[in-house]
Amino acid sequence: MLQISSPNEKREVRIAWIELNTPVGNFIIQPEHAPMVVTLTPLSTIAYRLHSGKEETRKIINGVAHITRNSITLLLAD
Repeated sequence: MLQISSPNEKREVRIAWIELNTPVGNFIIQPEHAPMVVTLTPLSTIAYRLHSGKEETRKIINGVAHITRNSITLLLAD
């Protein structure tokens, strides 16, 4: 489950994977990934695949990702 929270948006979608750009490199996160908290690279793009197979991207200004075994929460600044 992906939860996106920003001043202008609150969204929850089921995803198969997500690719995050961080200052230490790119991460592809899939279900059962090890828990962690990472800062996102400013002015980067995140990409994710919905369970329907559709891929979506989103440009971000800045943010943090909180990853647990069964969910990802993105706290973003718009």
